[in-house]
Amino acid sequence: MKKNKLWQIYAVSLLGWIGVFCLALRLGAVANADFSLIQEIRLPRALLASLVGAGLAVAGAALQALFCNPLCDPYTLGISSGAALGAILGTSIGLQWILSGFAGTAFLGALLFAALLYSISFRSSRTSLVLLLTGVMLGFVGNSLVALWMALVDTQGIQSALLWLFGDLSRARLNGTLFLGVGVLLLTFSIWRNWRELDGMLMGEEKALALGIDVVKIRRGIIGNTSILISLCVSAAGMIGFVGLIVPHFVRRLAGSLHFHLIPLCALWGATLLTFADCVSRTVARPYELPVGVITALVGAPVFLLILLGRRGSL
Repeated sequence: MKKNKLWQIYAVSLLGWIGVFCLALRLGAVANADFSLIQEIRLPRALLASLVGAGLAVAGAALQALFCNPLCDPYTLGISSGAALGAILGTSIGLQWILSGFAGTAFLGALLFAALLYSISFRSSRTSLVLLLTGVMLGFVGNSLVALWMALVDTQGIQSALLWLFGDLSRARLNGTLFLGVGVLLLTFSIWRNWRELDGMLMGEEKALALGIDVVKIRRGIIGNTSILISLCVSAAGMIGFVGLIVPHFVRRLAGSLHFHLIPLCALWGATLLTFADCVSRTVARPYELPVGVITALVGAPVFLLILLGRRGSL
């Protein structure tokens, strides 16, 4: 692709995110908000939506390349199920007050599942397919434990946690959002600097080995970075689906599959998509607020089908 066209894509993507971000500062449950409301509530929320959307999209792009599977998304590895389990258990036994609400216990649960997957990746004999299936099984185990716990305890005590798991950006605070921003930026850069290896992994493990790529080392690094990135995003905003699945496919159609450009563009479009979805969730049923994860699912499913039907070749 020509450089001029790529720069145009970058410019349009950046301007699109800026426009949606400004829209997020303007729209909300209150029609005419003063500066203090924008500064204390809407600004942290718009920043959180942008960071979480960027992180999920980058993680999705990296995992789809690592596993050579177009259906991979940030929740394929089961880490989100660990976050859900941590949030439910922490709320039920009262740990959310000690560990800063749902985010603290959810982050611990996500890290536990990520550590299990990462420890398996250290076995050089394990292929990417085995790791992918392991992540899927961890997800089933986590979801089953969540369902079991819900059946055994008082459902009213975990109702707020369930609402959070559908995607909730209302708890955004500026200090926590800035901390999340540092983590997302560092992890995104760490993933991006392996863009050559990710390009090679698209051809499969055998061909990547033939090109001189240390597949085991790259696999460990990508799984480690994406696991922490997903843990941060899920613990901060709940389980928001379709962003990490749809955005990489859209950006590939827009700018190609080379990860040197794919990763930063996924970050921009992921931030734009989730920030726009949050605007919709806050205004479509005003003064009530819908879970942002519901909006991304309702919009994402038909959009993904259109992308699939619009392709003339294989994924």
